[in-house]
Amino acid sequence: MSRSNRLDNAVDSSDSKDNIDASKLSRRTMLGLAAGSAGLAFTAACSPEGSSPSAATGAALSGNIQAPFKSMRDYVAALDAYGLVMRIAEVNQDEYEATALMCRARDQHGMRGAPCFMFDEVIIDGKKVKGPLLVNESGNSHAECIAFGLAPVDDGPISAEPFNSYRKARQHVEQLLLANDGEYPTIPPVVVGAANSPCKEVVLHGDEIDLTKFAFIQGNPADAGRYINTGQVYTRHPKYGVNFGTYRCHLRGPRELGLNSEPGQTGYRHLKAAQARGEKVAKVSIVLTPDPYVWMVAGSKMSFGKNGLVDEMSIAGGLAGQSIETVKCETNDFMVPANAEMIIEGEVPLDDLRPEGPYAEMVGYQGKVKDEVFWLRVTAVTHRRNPWLMNNFTGVQAGALMAAGHARSFMRLKQNHPDVVDFFPDTRAVGFYFVSINKTRPGQGLEIARAIAERDFFAKIVVVLDDDVDVTDHDAVLAAIGARWQPYGNLQVYEERPALPLDPSSVKVGKGSKIAIDATRQWPEENGPAVFPATNESLLLAGAPDAFANVDAKWGDSLRLWRAGPG
Repeated sequence: MSRSNRLDNAVDSSDSKDNIDASKLSRRTMLGLAAGSAGLAFTAACSPEGSSPSAATGAALSGNIQAPFKSMRDYVAALDAYGLVMRIAEVNQDEYEATALMCRARDQHGMRGAPCFMFDEVIIDGKKVKGPLLVNESGNSHAECIAFGLAPVDDGPISAEPFNSYRKARQHVEQLLLANDGEYPTIPPVVVGAANSPCKEVVLHGDEIDLTKFAFIQGNPADAGRYINTGQVYTRHPKYGVNFGTYRCHLRGPRELGLNSEPGQTGYRHLKAAQARGEKVAKVSIVLTPDPYVWMVAGSKMSFGKNGLVDEMSIAGGLAGQSIETVKCETNDFMVPANAEMIIEGEVPLDDLRPEGPYAEMVGYQGKVKDEVFWLRVTAVTHRRNPWLMNNFTGVQAGALMAAGHARSFMRLKQNHPDVVDFFPDTRAVGFYFVSINKTRPGQGLEIARAIAERDFFAKIVVVLDDDVDVTDHDAVLAAIGARWQPYGNLQVYEERPALPLDPSSVKVGKGSKIAIDATRQWPEENGPAVFPATNESLLLAGAPDAFANVDAKWGDSLRLWRAGPG
């Protein structure tokens, strides 16, 4: 597709590509045009001459793709319509080009500002493997809004305001929760036949199966090999029912996968319970590249409601606003998303555990070799023709959409602590939780920090701040800690608490120390000054109240649309 065609389709159909009036375009459209142009320029530079447009581009521009999305393909098409997809014809992963490219994108645009990459072909072990392979499909902050059919917040370069779209999406989910007594809305899935299930377009059994022929990659030279790291692993418990969670799977051969789930995760507990019951095998299915709603539920703890476990597929339907279409597996008794790209079915020998790893973990450090891990013997594979697969460069990219999972955590925190104003578990630095409060009494900040640190095993460093601090703004957070916090008397260190099992600094897996910090303006009772001085900015506002309005009127758009470098 030519650049002019992309621009033509990015604006209203009444505007000709030869006669675009920039004064009539919204800033969102302007940004979309800029992003789209950049993406096309990047594609042109990286693609061989004569390469055809990606399926995502074709889908985005051939029709009006709107949320809710039945498939990941539709969702990526919507990302592409906003200029958030960069398509590359070929990438050599024997040279770790895809990994390096994602690192560069993160460094230049921030973890929440990088685009989704679509690699049409990937060189693996010297062979061209047909994709497409998707990377960072959920990482850009604007994706949070797009998944729910909301217009992204267009405040200029996303690197400057990376979480405004995230906030808008979170507020959307908060409204859904408020309308449903604090619980996620649910819409039960519907069953469709195999003939109406794209994931059944190709059905493979026995020796027909060879997972090594698909675009599953080794992300880091130090990894144990190629991994499937975005699959939803379906397990069953006779009392608690079906669970699906996202666990990495080591590709060990055409029909064998290492199945890594951490102790404490639901899938692991299901397999250990089956082992304790004396069962010899456990049936497991793995869903690859489902719709964005199943994908966001799989990476969260949304299934724990007030009255016990809630069906995760129903939660995905509630977030989508429509039923998720499901179909029965070939060899396992699981109902899986019919519009997924691939389903891997198999059985886990419960009396035969094998080593797994090492692997470059989500915290950005090399993980340890695990002596005993469950593994899957593959019995069937079904997939779409030319399936779209996903890879997550752990520790480099943002893993999944965050807003929906954070919304309920925020609301429940406010219920227990009404003075909480905002809440942000920062994915750019795993283990940091930033909370702002309306402070009304001494000791209040540390009380709330302790409550979070003691309850949430992900929380390693909990920092409570005043309500004038934007908890998503690193600079503002650091400035407040440096200027307002007196460490003595305003922190608590925990020697050992349940902690993130992947923390490379922990001596005991799943155990670690924590710190709760009150970085609000310290009162005299908290070893702070009797009077806290005014900020320079507040003095400016008081003495020159029109200054900001004047500069916004004169140069606001120029500042928001400014880009560093040529062009």
